[in-house]
Amino acid sequence: MQSRNLAGTVGRWSAQHRKTAILGWIVFVVLASVVGGRIGLNEIDESTAGSGESKRGDMIVEAAGFPEKAGEQVLIQGKGSIKSGDPEVTAAVQDVVGRLKAIPGIIEIESPLNASDRVNTVSKDGRSVVVNFQMPGTDEHAEQFVDKPLAAVAAAQKEHSSVRVEQFGLASATKEIAAQDAKDGKKSELISYGLMLIILLVAFGALVAAGIPLVLGATAVAATVGLLGPVSQVYALAPDVAQLVVIIGLAVGVDYAMFYSRRMMEERDKGHSNEAALEIAAATSGRAVLISGLTVMTAMAGLLFAGNPIFSAFGIGTMLVVAVTVVGSMTFLPATLSFSPTSTGSRRAASPTSPSAATSPRASRACGAPSSPASSSARSCPS
Repeated sequence: MQSRNLAGTVGRWSAQHRKTAILGWIVFVVLASVVGGRIGLNEIDESTAGSGESKRGDMIVEAAGFPEKAGEQVLIQGKGSIKSGDPEVTAAVQDVVGRLKAIPGIIEIESPLNASDRVNTVSKDGRSVVVNFQMPGTDEHAEQFVDKPLAAVAAAQKEHSSVRVEQFGLASATKEIAAQDAKDGKKSELISYGLMLIILLVAFGALVAAGIPLVLGATAVAATVGLLGPVSQVYALAPDVAQLVVIIGLAVGVDYAMFYSRRMMEERDKGHSNEAALEIAAATSGRAVLISGLTVMTAMAGLLFAGNPIFSAFGIGTMLVVAVTVVGSMTFLPATLSFSPTSTGSRRAASPTSPSAATSPRASRACGAPSSPASSSARSCPS
């Protein structure tokens, strides 16, 4: 069977040159990840992320050039019966203020040791005090710079174990939340991969067959996340677009691979050879995957006209991951499926009642019957 459509032609070529197709896909994924990691994601400006009049107001404020700075607080609280005026608290305050003054870039330090600042730095119950300070610069600069005062406060806590010394502010909280989000994100991805593998094992009944859709989805996601870097240099993207890419990429990757593999299994169950079954799957299911991908990309292109850069970024990310997955489905997937005739888990291939077993010359000769299809179909082996 010679495929006349693009999907069938590409699938047949990938199966015939499977090592080249698989190696090319791996090289593409690695290069995309490395290049994207080096370039980094160019995020959209917060002042342009809104819509309508709110966006216009944010842009006016941004254009006014007001000085940017981030405020932080250091809580110093006595343990047990220790009050704010006790020597332990005073010593801790002096240590914290001294360490902060030694860090270049920290300004506007307010200390309870100064009489003019006590109104804003001493609690009404007389148990706690705070040291306020500012860090000039953008939010991004503050998030990188905040490590220095955090280290200074941690050192002061070690020196003064009788009191509680902790720092809090927008920059430090943002940094801590981002670190926790990254940790939770990796954990959730591992859980989703595990659950998905279990579902695929139930569907296919074989580890290799279950792993192929997962590998396609994971590699497509990795490549797309890398490609977001270069794309964002042309059109700034929202930072959340990478999470959307993971969700959409795994979904379409597994869906396309299962659709493709199932069609190949059905054709093998009908008695076709592995090569013929793969070519039929490429010409039919592969074509459906290509059309489906193009349809999804066309539909998501509508987000580019939503008038909001966040929606536009989501549209770009979705179109990109679907395009990468379609390419992988047309090249990497048929090349991988062609390696092992039994990898797709054909259930009827070994059945003595399947068409291939009933009409094969070997089965006919073993039963003492002629090898012609007519004779072999009319006779059966004794039990």
